[in-house]
Amino acid sequence: MKRPLNNRQFFVLALGLAVLLRLLLMPFFAHVDLFSEYRRVIYVLENGLYFDNAHRPIVFYIEMFFVWLSKLFITFSDGIFALPDPKQSVSGLLDYGFFLSDPNVFRHLFFFKLPYLLFDIATAVVIWRFVDKPEHKKIALLIWLFNPITLFATYIFGRFEVISLFFLAATALQLKQDHLFKATLLFSLSLLCREINLLYTPFFLLALIDFKDHAVRNALVVLASGLIIAILYLMPAWLMTKLGGDLTLFVGPNASQDGEAFKKLLSLGYYWFYPVIIGLATLAIYAWEIGNRSHAERYVLCCAIALFVYFGFNVHSVHYTAWLVIFPVLSLQYGKRVVLPFIILSAAWIVLWLLKTDTGVFTLFLAAPLSSDFIGMGHFPSFFQEHLASPQLSLHQAIQIMRALFLVVMGLFAYRLLSTKQAA
Repeated sequence: MKRPLNNRQFFVLALGLAVLLRLLLMPFFAHVDLFSEYRRVIYVLENGLYFDNAHRPIVFYIEMFFVWLSKLFITFSDGIFALPDPKQSVSGLLDYGFFLSDPNVFRHLFFFKLPYLLFDIATAVVIWRFVDKPEHKKIALLIWLFNPITLFATYIFGRFEVISLFFLAATALQLKQDHLFKATLLFSLSLLCREINLLYTPFFLLALIDFKDHAVRNALVVLASGLIIAILYLMPAWLMTKLGGDLTLFVGPNASQDGEAFKKLLSLGYYWFYPVIIGLATLAIYAWEIGNRSHAERYVLCCAIALFVYFGFNVHSVHYTAWLVIFPVLSLQYGKRVVLPFIILSAAWIVLWLLKTDTGVFTLFLAAPLSSDFIGMGHFPSFFQEHLASPQLSLHQAIQIMRALFLVVMGLFAYRLLSTKQAA
């Protein structure tokens, strides 16, 4: 009778299979956003404008290093990444088509996604170290390595969310080890990877409070951490300006309109923003009320629920759902029953985005290096309209039903995280 795998053997086997799967996906799939991202990176490299982009600087400089590395192995075709006007850096399908027909396209895609693979593996290591119980440790690792949402976002759609998720997971690990200063530094770095992470800042600061300590000490800890976060968040733009950079290099011509949209957002001009504000304010009260729990548990639970509140009322892009993965996975450390919600989330996400997709998400140009029509039935909404829609169920109605079910899944996740009943 064969002996079961020990923890080390399980980790090596699971990680090995996951890496193999990722290596098979990396050279063959892309979305136009990946090409747009790297056109900006290559433009900076070729023109020596290293201090002209403070937007997500950590992600940008990591990508820049791997582009530089790829040039040691690939000869870049003339003009394939040409960017005549950096303010128009979002690629059109014509330029993207030239990229996809380039003989080096597979190697480009592999190197473009290589930093994401490394941070993906690093995140798996952090999760493995964060979760203590062997059975929960294995479940957490498997969910992270093989959930379709992260695989799609990182290796098929080709976005950099995993870099941000690594810093958020590493923050949780440092909080678990009571290294508050290191946790603050790592959380600050996460803000320089993705703007959405600002959403977690109040809950991170509340998680630093130790109710067994004196109020003065807690106030000093929170103030010091808040100051560090603010300085590190603002420093890249300040430094780049001092070094002569132009921070508007890749800002599009509609920037003024974007500013108006931001003002409208702050004035609660969007109907969905009211329940989000109510939900987050309620969550802040909850974060205070569970002050008897550890720093890491409060951080993980509150950040997870903050995302459930946010995604309950908003759907932006298919790959953003990857943000929903890391905190529920970490919650397995606290015995939270999240396996069933993950399964339902994955199913709801697939159906929603098959219905809500555009030509660049699940079909057409997504897998263009292999085929211009990967799933063999064209644009799925068109397929739905032709073969499945009826007077009682239009495409719009089907999307709204799936949006409602997506909100239900967010509620199920929140219920499972708030419940005191733990997994066996």
